[in-house]
Amino acid sequence: MPIYDADELRGLIAEGQIVGFTLDTNVIDGLNTNGNLDNRILLSIENLRTKKVATVLSDIVANEVRAHMTLRHAAAHDQMASTLKAYSKIWKEHAGIVEELSAKLAPADAIGAHAEALLKAFCEKVGFEIVSSNEAIGMAELMERYFQNQPPFAGSDKKHEFPDAIALAGLDKWSQEHGAVLVVSKDKGWAAYCNDSEYLYCGDDLGKALALFHEDEAIVARCLASFGEEPDGDFASEILAAIQRDVDDLDFEVQASAFMEWDAEVEEAVLDSIEYVGGQEQRIVASDGQSVTFLVSVMAKIRIQAGFNFSVRDSIDNDYVSLGGSMQEVSIEHRYQVTVTVSGKGDDEVNIDDAVVNPATRLRAVDFGHVEPFYEPEPD
Repeated sequence: MPIYDADELRGLIAEGQIVGFTLDTNVIDGLNTNGNLDNRILLSIENLRTKKVATVLSDIVANEVRAHMTLRHAAAHDQMASTLKAYSKIWKEHAGIVEELSAKLAPADAIGAHAEALLKAFCEKVGFEIVSSNEAIGMAELMERYFQNQPPFAGSDKKHEFPDAIALAGLDKWSQEHGAVLVVSKDKGWAAYCNDSEYLYCGDDLGKALALFHEDEAIVARCLASFGEEPDGDFASEILAAIQRDVDDLDFEVQASAFMEWDAEVEEAVLDSIEYVGGQEQRIVASDGQSVTFLVSVMAKIRIQAGFNFSVRDSIDNDYVSLGGSMQEVSIEHRYQVTVTVSGKGDDEVNIDDAVVNPATRLRAVDFGHVEPFYEPEPD
């Protein structure tokens, strides 16, 4: 598969074909600067659960991460012990305090267990499944890859790539059984291996890789935020135009009461303003590699004008006699749901492709209340 094609990956993610996500040791080590696996970006991988994407970790990678953490923790332990020893030599009168502090340090033989516990807690929180590399590749195939310089083996230091080869074989086997996996690694050998694999895709930036899974939400959030930031901007204007097109049809029932017979005809409906009322919830209904379709709830203020004609029944000839008419106007609020499709994934600008009122939320009736056949304005 291609090493990294953001557009292709967007399409596969939208279609639900990327079912797994994994990291190489170098990505974890690069972010695990304090050795406690509490980096925010690493922890954010947990959000992939909402995307129904399995987070998997090779047992080789897990063991390497644990080993590197153990070395870092041991170095910190030794450094602290050395510092306390040097301090006690300078300030001998504080030797008792130093001894007390030294006694409270974690025992050296507990460092490995501590690193193991941190790794286990991290995997449980994020949801990492440890993928076994046992029997993922035979010795004959492994040595053939080595001597023929097949990925990830390359260069004069290729003898150090055996753990990577075994880890990748395990991940490749998992992907063959479950589906495509997005791999994040800064290692060129991993990228080359994924390029030859049928189900492994490789990227080198964890932030960008994770963003692909949440791109729909990010685009929708930008659009919705523009309501408050740019009330006269393109997005709000498209929503307003969609509702105005709907009310321009004047396809709704006039309701009113009067002390005589009446009929009415809507003359005009003007949309004065709209306000987003959908809250924090995002209702994404469709997505593909380039576009996303979502629902937007707004409260619209509308002025509607109708002409009323009044009549009474002539009891002699049973005909209705017109008594004239009047023009009535009412202002109402109505909640609409607009289906919006935007495109521009991966671009700086988002394009609004379509906006249409959900038929279930169309304005169907307008109540003018009690109307009078003759209206005279009150004197000033």
